[in-house]
Amino acid sequence: MTDHGEPGGAKVLLASQAWPAALVPAGVLAMLVGTSVWRLHGVPSFPMGILLGVVVLAWFQRGDALLADETGLLLRHRGRVTRPFRWHEIHQAGLARPWFAQVALAVYPHGGPWDVPGPNSAVLVGRIWMLRRPNRETRERVYAILRSRGVAIDEKPIGRFGRLG
Repeated sequence: MTDHGEPGGAKVLLASQAWPAALVPAGVLAMLVGTSVWRLHGVPSFPMGILLGVVVLAWFQRGDALLADETGLLLRHRGRVTRPFRWHEIHQAGLARPWFAQVALAVYPHGGPWDVPGPNSAVLVGRIWMLRRPNRETRERVYAILRSRGVAIDEKPIGRFGRLG
């Protein structure tokens, strides 16, 4: 994780870690191919397809990042920067693991009790490709920026792959 800013004064909250996320499946893929050719005299296509898909997905999401500036959150996806939320629209936020090798910011925007997304249901912003969960320093840095902007912190968001901390 880098703590440097982007041009325009935006700070990087989370950034994709494509090389570890692509190298691990690529290594397993190479091992699977080598073992299957040597032992089975054939290549299992289903596991190879899954591993190849993971490598391709990591490659396409290599430049993705979740950024923050004075106005709100910014999302960089495939070289294009968009603003999903402004600070005054966010009620509560926290880090979550929505899927394998992904970290996202679960944002609870202001609204009524039945609004979706709203204060009772989150929207996942910036699914960042990260094989391992963020370390303590990264979580604390993200939460410090959110607190400095007046956003309440959801310390225990739960994703499909369990809690972050």
